[in-house]
Amino acid sequence: MANKCIIIVNGKEHVMMSKIADYIDNSATGSRNAQKIVDILKDSKVLTQFQGKPEMFATQEQLKELRLVNQRYPGLLNFSFETTQKYGPETGQPTNIYKVTINSNILNSASEVKAQDSEFNFKNNFEKDEFTRKTQAKSEGVTEEEAPAEEEELRANTYTTKENAQKELMELAVNAKVIVESELRDVQNLPEDQIERRENRLRRLKIAVANINKVEDFFMFVAANKDNVNNAIAEFNSLMALSVEERATAPNMNRMYEIKQTLDSLDTIQKLEQIALDQLALGNVTSKDRFGIMLSDIKETIDKSKRLNQQFEQEIIPVMAEVLVGFHNEAIDPQIQEIIDNIEQTGDWRRFSSQIRQTNEYQDLVQQRDNGAITDQQFNDQAKALTLEQFKNRQIPGRDKLIKDLTQAHRDKSGFSYLFDPIIYSSEPAIQLFAKSVKEATFKKNEMTLDFKYDLAREYDLFSEGLSESDVAGLNDSILETVLVPQYDNKNNPIDPIEVLSLVNPILVDKFRQDETAMYKKLGKKYNKPKRADYKDEASFDQAMTRWNKTANKTKYYNEVAAWHKENTEAIPTYKEELAKINRQIAKAEKDKVEADKLGRADLVADANTQIEKLKKKRSFNINPITGQPRGSFIKPKASKYTNPKYTAIQNDAKKKRYYDFIVKEFVKGQKMVGSKRMTKNSWEDFSYIMPSVRKNEFDRMREQGVISSTKDILKESFSVQDTDTQFGRYNERTGELEKSVPVYYVNNIPASDVSRDVASSIYAFRDMAHNYAAKSEVVGQVMLFRDIMKNRDTLKVNPAGVAYLSSIANKLGIKLPAKKPGESYTYKHVDAFIDTIMFGQRELKENFNLFGKQFSANKIANSINAFTAINTLSFNFLQGANQSIIDNMALISEANAGQFFSRGDLAWAKSRYWAEGAGLSDTGKFIPDTKLGKALEMFDALTEFTDQEGNRLVGSKLRKALQSGNLLVVQQAAEHEVSSTRMLALMKNLEGKLQDKDGNVINNEDGSPANLYDLLIVDEKTGRLSVDPRVANFNKSDFINLMQGLARRTNQTKGSFDRPTAQRVWYGKLAMLFRSWLLPGLRRRYGHGGFTGPTVHADEELGTVTQGMYVSFWNFLRKSVAEKAWPGTVFEQLTEMEKQNVKRTATELGSLAAAFAIIAALQNLDDDEENFATNFLLYQTLRYQAEMQQWIPLYGYKEAFRIAKSPTATARQIEQTFKLFDQIKNEGLYNLGFPVEEKDIFYQRNTGRYQKGDRKIQKSVEDLMPILRGLNKSKSPEEAAQYFLGTSYK
Repeated sequence: MANKCIIIVNGKEHVMMSKIADYIDNSATGSRNAQKIVDILKDSKVLTQFQGKPEMFATQEQLKELRLVNQRYPGLLNFSFETTQKYGPETGQPTNIYKVTINSNILNSASEVKAQDSEFNFKNNFEKDEFTRKTQAKSEGVTEEEAPAEEEELRANTYTTKENAQKELMELAVNAKVIVESELRDVQNLPEDQIERRENRLRRLKIAVANINKVEDFFMFVAANKDNVNNAIAEFNSLMALSVEERATAPNMNRMYEIKQTLDSLDTIQKLEQIALDQLALGNVTSKDRFGIMLSDIKETIDKSKRLNQQFEQEIIPVMAEVLVGFHNEAIDPQIQEIIDNIEQTGDWRRFSSQIRQTNEYQDLVQQRDNGAITDQQFNDQAKALTLEQFKNRQIPGRDKLIKDLTQAHRDKSGFSYLFDPIIYSSEPAIQLFAKSVKEATFKKNEMTLDFKYDLAREYDLFSEGLSESDVAGLNDSILETVLVPQYDNKNNPIDPIEVLSLVNPILVDKFRQDETAMYKKLGKKYNKPKRADYKDEASFDQAMTRWNKTANKTKYYNEVAAWHKENTEAIPTYKEELAKINRQIAKAEKDKVEADKLGRADLVADANTQIEKLKKKRSFNINPITGQPRGSFIKPKASKYTNPKYTAIQNDAKKKRYYDFIVKEFVKGQKMVGSKRMTKNSWEDFSYIMPSVRKNEFDRMREQGVISSTKDILKESFSVQDTDTQFGRYNERTGELEKSVPVYYVNNIPASDVSRDVASSIYAFRDMAHNYAAKSEVVGQVMLFRDIMKNRDTLKVNPAGVAYLSSIANKLGIKLPAKKPGESYTYKHVDAFIDTIMFGQRELKENFNLFGKQFSANKIANSINAFTAINTLSFNFLQGANQSIIDNMALISEANAGQFFSRGDLAWAKSRYWAEGAGLSDTGKFIPDTKLGKALEMFDALTEFTDQEGNRLVGSKLRKALQSGNLLVVQQAAEHEVSSTRMLALMKNLEGKLQDKDGNVINNEDGSPANLYDLLIVDEKTGRLSVDPRVANFNKSDFINLMQGLARRTNQTKGSFDRPTAQRVWYGKLAMLFRSWLLPGLRRRYGHGGFTGPTVHADEELGTVTQGMYVSFWNFLRKSVAEKAWPGTVFEQLTEMEKQNVKRTATELGSLAAAFAIIAALQNLDDDEENFATNFLLYQTLRYQAEMQQWIPLYGYKEAFRIAKSPTATARQIEQTFKLFDQIKNEGLYNLGFPVEEKDIFYQRNTGRYQKGDRKIQKSVEDLMPILRGLNKSKSPEEAAQYFLGTSYK
């Protein structure tokens, strides 16, 4: 028997190759069996099963081993590309599948292995892969047509030119630098406790990309990314060791998000792999060993990141489900169960057939019934079972339901819903729960702001007592000053400083800087120190400095500088502690360097060297290495020479000192929340005294600058983007993209002339912003991870009726799988826009245009037009205000009759309580409300204003507050205040007898009667804050606010940025949606959330209830009565509680409409002498109410629908009136100059409304564009307004 053949690969026996060689060597040519080779390959696990086919197949990974066979026996194995699999059988990663065949002719002619052929040595995996890649074309028989697209691209790119390859290389290096620098800058601005961990990762990358000229220079960059991925894997494993509940905490979700950010940042590495191969093919690699290691590390990094990303995507969904399930309103499930029980008891599933109409199962049942395959009874039974199953699947007993929802392909929402619905209206529970989780962060922010508000109010009142509050500049002059802040251009060269507004600094900073600058100038001249301005370029200046540094003048110069600083400065109190901290950091970096050197990690050694050099420079800058005395940021101006007289005056005035100290302390707290490095501060201080860059309001600007100057500035701010705008989010200066982080405002330096001197209001705005940053930064991880889950979900492809298409390929195989729709879904777009709006502050999209050489903002212009339209249309318009009050109160009556959220008795109590407390009138204009009602409205944000408006509230003068433009809408605000207050009070009254202590006992009032929530609101006598009685153990404030705000939207309109439609982020959407915020809530209330074809039953997590369009329920009620020929009362009793409530709502609305018809008929039959202002006012209100209600009724309400369609935006009328005025001015001009103009174009020819025959028409044109006057004029003539609805133009 022949000797056993052994094949050596890289110094070790390769078992598979040895077995093949042994078989060939020990068998005669012509007698060899291909099956034997197949058995060896199978035993070696280099073949895979594919779709149950009998042939042999291999993955990309297995192909590497098989290529070794062809290296020894060229042509023995043939490979042909079969397909690409999304999830490979071995790794679960995307892979190509190849068909493998054996060439029997080659097998039977193969020669035995010689000793010199028995060893394959490769220095590394790269060399091995490179060899097999080069021999592939000769030995595999894979044609270019058969190969997968990615390999075609690889080969094509290999033939790029040297110039293009170098260009791609340098572009990649530059992009990597920009990204790393941008991220590093953002990280360095974070609060102190968040910097170190993130900075370490980015610092190494920054060092690695500093000097890249050839492909091998990416070596350290690749190593750093490899370590980052390994660290991410370790972090992921540590998180996976926790329970799901522990992983779902906000801090751990942020850790998970950091892992995802690491994975997402590897785009550069993936691009580098292709570029590196191009460079190799072009012969641009100078160190193949270094290159080989780098390429191997690239592959390893990419492979590890892919595996980690797959694991991450699998594991994050259960964790996210655990986060979301905590926000589920458990009151919903019993209501779904009631529907299930009702269907089972009555057998009537048709009232809820919309729940199954879009399913393929139902469509199959219909087809089987129509084809006679099943009977009507069988169809009925199976449709009923399907309906019951659908409702059971709507319940959320735990996170498993949400895991299923987040994993399965989803039915997309419509483009209409994406643009106009609040996200909380989503039909998907997971998205509703996500919105609630974000809103919870908003509630936390509001609570923080409310706490600060009462502290600020107390201190401000003490400070301003006895002083004029209308002149804020004069009021705050003693604690403010202006200082010069040095400015630098992009090359770090000094330019003119900017004068900014600041709180009084203890030190005369400007005086010190002037003296120091004069000293440097004097000594520079004395010792001939080169000045940059005297040299044409940087190189010449550097050469001059090098020569000067070798002279004795250098020593003399620095000795005198040190002497000046010794005389004029003193050490900061903490300099020894700071020095010790630097020394510890140096020692740690030196220890890290030693450890890295032992491991042979040149990249880590370089990182440590950079750190050591940086820290030593910092130490040298702050400590004189010769004298050991502090300098740089370890010294400050000597107090004995530079104490600020204004600061001394503050310290000598107890009242000013108390207020000043409070403001500084609270301002510093806010800076620490957002990161104190964001604001310009003196080198010796830990915080900034510079005032937040909050712009002056119009009143203060006019008072300080005069009418002409201020008007010019106000117009500029109204039409163009400003540095201080807060509606566009924050954009990265380097990349130009929206920063995906909670925005920080008011920290940039702008001229003092533009900054508000209202210290209290500015600090309040800053703290509100800081609270928003703190609260939302805690949840940014879970928010962004949810966004990724939504992005990665598949979307069902559906027909116009909403029924999912089936995959044609799967159908041929007898499998029913839904087809998928390519591209981003509207659902994802809505979630993404919502996150950008609420989390990242991009409430509006920047859309600028140039006109006459100046840039204008389309959004700000639209805002200005809308603001003018609203003020001009609504200010002091008592007709409209009364109509708003009637409609809103009728909606409350409808809800009270339904009895779902409160009863008629609750509403009656609420009305009486509201007026008994004086309607909160005594709170008007006050920063802190005095009444319990006002405090409750604030505490529960019943007006839906706290979140958006509180940070812009003015502290102080009632006059300044009264002159704010929004106060011109006082009539509408009064109506809103009344309905919001009574809604809140009614909901509180409805909790009477339901509030319990920790032992489950109902809490009573002192008289023994059950207490409602309003009874159990307690005002703290010291602070004035309102809180819920601590005895209450079963009340959730967030749930109550959600219920109240959800009901407000359902019965009134969409308010606030949280629910603002996506369409309103763009200028044309703003114009279109003005005065239309009632439209979508009205549609959803009456017709539900399913559209024309979708489910009409909606689980509303915000309201904590199951809803259906009330008209839908009413129609089902009527249809059932007619179909069953049953008495309506009998049918009514068979309905679910939700349906009964909707029938009552609809009956109330239709009853009020019938009453309106009767009133209109009676008023129209009055004699002329019986008409008066009151009857005409009532007629207008009734006609208007009739029109508002009729619009919801199909066909019957076409008039109002056409009116809305005819005027798609409320601003159109204002623009039309403006052009009318210009036309009338032209006519008047021509008429007065004697040109032939007809009298009818100048004068009224008959009495028209409030204008008499002979009155000039220009009077109306002017008055129609004058806010206040227009509203008052319309209010004085209700008969004219009523004629619009009675006239032919409306009919």
